[in-house]
Amino acid sequence: MTTRPRRPLSRAAAVLLLSLAAACGAPAGPGAGPAPTTGAAAPGTAGGVDLGPSPAALMVCAGSVPTQLAGAFGTETTTPPSGTWAQHLYTCTYAYPEGTLLLTVKELADRATAGAHFEGLRGSAGPVTTVDGLGEAAFTRADGSTVVRKDDFVLTVDVHGLPERFGRPPRSRPNVSVTVATTVMICWKEHVA
Repeated sequence: MTTRPRRPLSRAAAVLLLSLAAACGAPAGPGAGPAPTTGAAAPGTAGGVDLGPSPAALMVCAGSVPTQLAGAFGTETTTPPSGTWAQHLYTCTYAYPEGTLLLTVKELADRATAGAHFEGLRGSAGPVTTVDGLGEAAFTRADGSTVVRKDDFVLTVDVHGLPERFGRPPRSRPNVSVTVATTVMICWKEHVA
């Protein structure tokens, strides 16, 4: 694994953090609230029955996140973001006229398992750039996608389906992915205990 030098959040990302701090003031939707973050069973299960994604995972596709992203990028999706749930992975697709943004949240049994999953992704990603100040650990891949570990979750912001420059004004893929990840982390911090 090749690791590029650490990169602190840019001035633009810091401004975004301040402007979004109050943006997630309302829960993501009915039943939104703190997600379980401990326990031996995989999240979203009870007695072996899959209960679906946690409220934290659902936030990437609903509530204020889509609104905040539309404002940040100056463009709307062609259809409302849509999510799917399979094998403890929540996937949300944002379809834009210019391309597709894909957000995934992997829900894991505990922090240690999330850490191991994150390190596995990092090890298989090729050259990466560490992003300081985002979640508990984060990196950006060569294609601009960002992966963040927070509690029992691993968020991936996959921008490979977007053009090299996206939004109004145009931003680089790494800037887009870090902006999306920052938006989600702020919402999780405000709504997930």
